Amino acid sequence: MNLLFYSAIGRQGKTTHAIGYAQYKGTKLYTNDVQNATKELYGDMFKKGDFVEIGVGEEIAIDDDDSITFDFGGYIDSRLVDVISYVDACVVPTSYQSKSEYIPAVRTINALAEHNKNIVILINNTATKLIPEVKEALEETFPDYPIFVVNSSRYISRLANYQKTLFDLLDAGDGLEKHRIKETLIPQIKAFYDHLDNIL
Repeated sequence: MNLLFYSAIGRQGKTTHAIGYAQYKGTKLYTNDVQNATKELYGDMFKKGDFVEIGVGEEIAIDDDDSITFDFGGYIDSRLVDVISYVDACVVPTSYQSKSEYIPAVRTINALAEHNKNIVILINNTATKLIPEVKEALEETFPDYPIFVVNSSRYISRLANYQKTLFDLLDAGDGLEKHRIKETLIPQIKAFYDHLDNIL
């Protein structure tokens, strides 16, 4: 089971959701996000050897015996093409405020589709009132790709602070019921994860 979370631009929720899913499934995490303190923020959440940084120009050594969640962004070079072709599915997180996020997301999906047709779109970090607009636009542009929504939440954005997934926080009872996360956010993420489980 291998999954790629990919975004060409930052602030789309790529790393946060990749980390959350890797923790949920117990996979290794490969990231090329080496300039934003990703290892310092999240490395301690993983067992030794399960958090792998890929430096600029560094070859990507993949062990077929491992289940890997890839957290990759930036330019699609030949190394990334190999990963896109290798994984079971590609997740494209998109945070929508304006066309400045929407157009790169469309281009990203089209670029990935040249190498892997199994694409899942994740709308997140988006104001509730804007979700119907971007979802309708994406459904019209990409009618064959599943689209999931995860509401914007301080619990997702503070994963680095808590060093726990939302499911860990729910089990701990850290105020999630008070914020109605149990009734809204957890079912959204569970539906997203269940779909990924079914296609992997």
